[in-house]
Amino acid sequence: MGRMWVILIFIIDVLAIIDVWKRETSMEKRVLWTVVIFLLPLIGPIAWYGISRRIIKL
Repeated sequence: MGRMWVILIFIIDVLAIIDVWKRETSMEKRVLWTVVIFLLPLIGPIAWYGISRRIIKL
């Protein structure tokens, strides 16, 4: 059961990083978000999707 959670978190992280690199933002922001997602595998993708969706709606 533990391995399933690790695989699920890994998939979510990869999808978040792909989404970061698809956006038309500066290279610095892309690298920063990639590092955040990589270092904080549970919080990073949640923060990315929460903040990126809020910015798009504004």
